[in-house]
Amino acid sequence: MESGIIDVRVDDRMIHGIVATQWIPEKKATRGMVVNEGVANNNLIKQTLKMSVPTGVSLSVLAPQKAAENFKNGNYVGQRVFVVGKDIEDIYELFKLGIKFKRINLGNVTQNTGDTIVLDKTVRVNFKEKQMLKEMRDNGITVTCQFRPSDPLIICSSILD
Repeated sequence: MESGIIDVRVDDRMIHGIVATQWIPEKKATRGMVVNEGVANNNLIKQTLKMSVPTGVSLSVLAPQKAAENFKNGNYVGQRVFVVGKDIEDIYELFKLGIKFKRINLGNVTQNTGDTIVLDKTVRVNFKEKQMLKEMRDNGITVTCQFRPSDPLIICSSILD
């Protein structure tokens, strides 16, 4: 896409083994981007994440508002940006700020407990997140569940109804 976004994932571990060694290389990403307000303001976590990306891949760790501004300003045109939100709400914020992307892949959404909907073995969403996903789906974004690139792709759109 013209913004530079090649894929969008939600993974509560952000940049970790599977994202760094499988997703980023699979997508031929030149930049990883973690979008989360709290992480963007935590220098220790930011430094740890920077050590996690493959050699030669840049990393941005930004609050959703700043990420949206950067995309709108064309900062990543010509790059291949793999966006990772720590939570569904991070990606929903990008969507609400007008950032266009084709899909949201739910890879690791395990922090939810209590009254949740299980979409896949590593994906549990609460009611509020389900509503966010439905809104994105209803605006043309494909909602998928896929832990590793080699796992079967599950289209979660109908599960949300």
